Amino acid sequence: MDDKQLSNLSQGTSPEPEQVGELDEHILWELIRDGRITITALATLLGVSPSTVSARVSALKRTGVLKSVHAEVDLRRVGLPVQAMVFVRLRAQARPHVKEYAQLIAQLPSVLSIYYMGGNEDFLIHLVCTSTDQLRDIVATEVSMHPIVASTRTSIVFEHALGADYMHNLKGFDEVRRPIDTSSDSPGVFD
Repeated sequence: MDDKQLSNLSQGTSPEPEQVGELDEHILWELIRDGRITITALATLLGVSPSTVSARVSALKRTGVLKSVHAEVDLRRVGLPVQAMVFVRLRAQARPHVKEYAQLIAQLPSVLSIYYMGGNEDFLIHLVCTSTDQLRDIVATEVSMHPIVASTRTSIVFEHALGADYMHNLKGFDEVRRPIDTSSDSPGVFD
């Protein structure tokens, strides 16, 4: 996490989203679906020149809209077969120390992601470990021992799927932003 993200985290605010154009959205959507796609293939898919795509990708990176393109690693194959979600509840008087706690947790080698949340818990921490013994030790000594932590709750991840793996049937962000039809005659996802 950079200082701006941590500042927003500790203040309970989110940065204002950058507005992007239609072409930028299509570029981002395709990069989410396949981060390895070449500029040339992306340009062909979108019906624009490679130089246009290259310039737009550079601008999206420069403005922080495109933060990175990630590799999906089979963590089991690198000796990290155990994943867990740790829910952390802070003490009532912890507010002045939220940023400090987030910085400490974000630096732990086993932390894949950390989310500052509203609701019953204050943080959700995604961890990866070599074993349940290591998970227990990390939670017991590194996550929960800070004086502002009131409690933790740990759930083991058996499997997970990336939404991006199932985006082939969607056309773009407009489908994600659309209102959900809650009428009784609307078919549900499981119908």
